Amino acid sequence: MMRRRFSIALAICIGALLPSFCFATVGPTEIGGALTYGRSDGEFAAAVVMDATSHKILYAYRPDAPRSAASLTKLMGALVFLDRRPAWNAVVAITKADEVGGGRLRVAYGSTLTTLDLLYSSITASANNAATAMARVSGLGMKGFMRAMNTKTASMGLKGTTFVDASGMDPDNITTAHDMALIALKAYNADPIRRSATTVQYGFRIRNTGQSKVIKNTNDLLVAKEYDDLYVTGGKTGFLYESMYNLAVRLRPTSDRTAERQLMVVVLGAPTRTSSFKSANSLAQWAWAAYKW
Repeated sequence: MMRRRFSIALAICIGALLPSFCFATVGPTEIGGALTYGRSDGEFAAAVVMDATSHKILYAYRPDAPRSAASLTKLMGALVFLDRRPAWNAVVAITKADEVGGGRLRVAYGSTLTTLDLLYSSITASANNAATAMARVSGLGMKGFMRAMNTKTASMGLKGTTFVDASGMDPDNITTAHDMALIALKAYNADPIRRSATTVQYGFRIRNTGQSKVIKNTNDLLVAKEYDDLYVTGGKTGFLYESMYNLAVRLRPTSDRTAERQLMVVVLGAPTRTSSFKSANSLAQWAWAAYKW
C-alpha cells in the first residue's frame, strides 16, 4: 500500500501577456488575524513547518538548534546510496558487522536479500542493520560513505548537520529542524525513497532460505484513523534517548488533490512517540488555517 505524491510547478512563466517575463512562486501568505501556534510546554525541542514548494518557513521553534538526528540520518544515507545508482535486484547479505544495535531487520547473519529490500528495510521499518549494510555494499567503504553523506550535506548549504554513522544509532549525528526539512524534501522527491517512506507494509523473501518477511512502517500518520484527513507523501521517524522522538513528514490535506498546500513538517525531541505525530498534525492543521495559498 502506498500513498502517492503530486508534483507542483515551481515557477509560472507568462508568455502571451508579458513576453519573456517569469516570476517565482513566493509561497503562501498569512491570513490576517490568524492565531499563532500555541506550543505547549515541553511539546518538542525544535520544529519547522515549511511550504514544500517555495520552502517558505511558516512556523519555526529553535530551527537552528543542534539536535541528535537519530534515524532521520537514514534519509541522507538513502540519498547517497541512490547517488551510487544501485542495481535494485542485486543480491547482498546481512553480516555481523551490520549489527549496530537498536531496531533491526530480524534475520540471521548471512541472510541474502536485494538492495531494494535493504532500502525498504532501512526507510520503511527503520532497521539499523539494513541501513549499515547499504553503506557497506555501496562500494565506497564505510568511511567513504560517511564522507559522501557529509559532502552532500555541505553541497546543500546545510551548516548545522554532521553525520558520523549511516544508521542514526550514534547520537553524534547532529542536525537542525531547518536542515532536516530540506534533507527530507530532497529525499521524498527521489522516487525510490518516497515509495519506501509512504509504504504501510512491505513483503519480501530471504533469497537463500526462502523465508518470507513482512515489515511495517513506523509512521502512524500513514495508518491511524484519527489522521485520515492527512495525505502523507513522505515520512520518517527517529528515536534515541539522547534525541527523544523525531519526525520528518511531508503531507497535504486529503481533500487537496492538487497538492497546492503540501507542507514539510519536522518535529525534533518530542517526549513520546504518540506526541510526535500529534504535534505534526497540529502544526499542519494550524498552518492550513493560518495561511492561504
